[in-house]
Amino acid sequence: MRFRFEMDGETYSKNKESFKRILAKHGLRWKGSLERPFWASGSERVTALFDRDREKDVLRGAILVWESLKKSTLLEELKGWAWEVGANGSEDRSPSAEEVTDEVEQALRNWDLVWKPNEDLLLAQGRPKTWIEADVKRWKQRRLERRRELMGQATD
Repeated sequence: MRFRFEMDGETYSKNKESFKRILAKHGLRWKGSLERPFWASGSERVTALFDRDREKDVLRGAILVWESLKKSTLLEELKGWAWEVGANGSEDRSPSAEEVTDEVEQALRNWDLVWKPNEDLLLAQGRPKTWIEADVKRWKQRRLERRRELMGQATD
C-alpha cells in the first residue's frame, strides 16, 4: 500500500522538522542519499521526491510517499500532519521506485552511450584537461536530472 503527500516547497521547508520527528517517533531512520532520500524501518518506508530550482537554490515542491504492506499508526499520523500543514494526500496506485529502478537504470545506460564524454578520446584529440573535467561535471549533473525525470515518469 502506498500513500502520497504533495506540497509546495515552502510548506515542506517550514514543517520538515515536525515531519522528521514523526518518522523518528515511529522508528524510521535515514537510509537514503541526497539523490534518493528515504527513511525506513523494518516494515515501512517514506520516500521523498524534491523539485529544486538549482539556480535560485529554492525548493519548489515536495512529494512524500509512504509505503507498507498495511495501514499503520505512522500513516494516520502523517495524514494528520499533512492536513495540518496544508499538503494534499491521496492513495498512490502507481508502481514503487523499487519496481521501476531496473528500467530507469537501463534507460540511463542507453542515455550514457550518447551523452557521456569519452575522456580518453578527448585527451587524445588535444582537448585541455580542465575542459574535459567541466564536460564530465556537466554530464553528471544532466544525468542526475535525467534520472529524476525518468523516476518521475515511471512512478507517476
